[in-house]
Amino acid sequence: MNRTLNIAALLMLTGCYAATRSTVDLGRVERKLAAAKAADAHLHAVYAWTMAHEYTKKARDEWGHSDYEAAEAMMKKAGQWADQALQQARLAPKEEKWGTEQLQDEAETPADHWTAIPGERD
Repeated sequence: MNRTLNIAALLMLTGCYAATRSTVDLGRVERKLAAAKAADAHLHAVYAWTMAHEYTKKARDEWGHSDYEAAEAMMKKAGQWADQALQQARLAPKEEKWGTEQLQDEAETPADHWTAIPGERD
């Protein structure tokens, strides 16, 4: 009887270990992803950052459904992509940021785009 109880306790603790390990690993991957975003990987390494982000979302989904084995596989891929995105972002030239073009010389006002409606008089 005592032996059966020990085996049952061991099996329950094994499940707790998998959940705890997956939780810790998920936090580690999310920190890698945050570091990559802080390095502007979402601007300089769009593909790698998107892959890391999507694998992290899928890992979080699998983790939420208690499929820790699938979550671990997704986290491993997310970590690899996050590392690659961080490396690419660090190597990218800083003046080559998407969406940050400085067009101060060509500043336009809303009135520059106004056109008369056909048939209207001035």
